[in-house]
Amino acid sequence: MNQTLYDCIVIGAGPGGLSASLFLARFRLRVLTFHHNSPRNIYSHGVHGFLGHHNILPTELLERGRQEVTMHGGLIIEGCVTKVERIADEHFRVTSGGGAIVEQSFDARRIILATGLRDLTPDCQGFTDFYGASVHHCPDCDGFEVTGKRVAVLGRGKETVGFTMKMMTWTDKLTLITNNDAGDMTDEHRAQLRGLGVEIIEDRTITRLDGDMENKALQRVYFDAGEPLECDALFFNLGTEPASDLHAQLGCRLDDECGLVWVDDTQQTSVKGVYAAGDLTPHSQLAVVAAAEGAMAAIHIHKELMPEERQV
Repeated sequence: MNQTLYDCIVIGAGPGGLSASLFLARFRLRVLTFHHNSPRNIYSHGVHGFLGHHNILPTELLERGRQEVTMHGGLIIEGCVTKVERIADEHFRVTSGGGAIVEQSFDARRIILATGLRDLTPDCQGFTDFYGASVHHCPDCDGFEVTGKRVAVLGRGKETVGFTMKMMTWTDKLTLITNNDAGDMTDEHRAQLRGLGVEIIEDRTITRLDGDMENKALQRVYFDAGEPLECDALFFNLGTEPASDLHAQLGCRLDDECGLVWVDDTQQTSVKGVYAAGDLTPHSQLAVVAAAEGAMAAIHIHKELMPEERQV
């Protein structure tokens, strides 16, 4: 076991985790960050709406972030955290590895969870060929790029009805596809959508996406029956799941409305000393918001860990 007691261990090295790590390092705290797997937006052709970094590749943004953290004295380890536990008041233990990889344990006074979410994605041929370029999951991130274009929306239920109407911010050429599963969508919802000019396809299932492979430009959606749908982009709304169960291991409370990890206005969870930032929390799932939440968590941890003689 590593004998160092870190001031904070950050689990997750996306925009939220790296932003927290950078601020903690600049506060001259001992910070260790775990980096594992690809970020949620790894397939995106660019991060949008991040002031000063608009359209930057996700990989480039995170590479810059890792360099900035280490340049300020932060330590980043590539590894998978499998366990987090409270050892004592203001003392947590993080374990990484397992299986073929030797387990290692690290201790810290504070924890930041920035492990993010995984999107539930369409199960059809051609999805990965267009994902991130003309197939998307986030209107806030990529809606502007489809302004005036023909857009298909894949999803089910009342939530997707709202999702589809949100897309009207950028285009009125919309087709909602339920893949034979309407969920809790009602006849009133259907009437509302059709009144807005939205076509609804409920009796067919998507089998294949096709288009200009070289430019990753979607052109057609094929079904298990009937003619293909001509379109320029597809947005899907099939739900998400946490990328890890570490918040559950620690007993963090979930938000009653959205089921994500509840945080207060300092980004602290219901477990004292454990903070969360990024897509794991109930707020907007934008890279710039995740970065802001990470910075907020770091600022409050710095205040908490300030020696008593320097506190008012």
